[in-house]
Amino acid sequence: MDNKRWKRGERGPFQGIMEQMDAFFNESAKNFNSLIKRPLAVRTRETEDDVIVEAELPGYRRDQIQLEIFGNQLRIFVEDHSNTDEEGYSQSERTVTLPFAISEKETVAKLNNGILQVTIPKNNSSRKFISIHDTTDL
Repeated sequence: MDNKRWKRGERGPFQGIMEQMDAFFNESAKNFNSLIKRPLAVRTRETEDDVIVEAELPGYRRDQIQLEIFGNQLRIFVEDHSNTDEEGYSQSERTVTLPFAISEKETVAKLNNGILQVTIPKNNSSRKFISIHDTTDL
């Protein structure tokens, strides 16, 4: 058995294997990070007539943004394929839930200087209310 001691700076027998393992885990971490959906900065405020959802989307173009309404939820999804760094592309999403159904016809969205503003009317035509009759006085 060879009892050669390795001096600092010399390559030991496992140096190549360790370098390959490091490279594998570093590459795997980069690929995993590109799959993670990052949350968006979103603010919600309310006026007398509307709920206003604002998302900060600096650098995104209209064609990179999707808005989806399902029931009482608004999903904001952004994806950037033009990113040329090692991660490939980035994507983010956020879902906002309201206490009433969101009307697609009456909801308005605007993108201005990196701020997406979605105005959702509270009293939309798709909401239905039931009258309550008070029978205690009869």
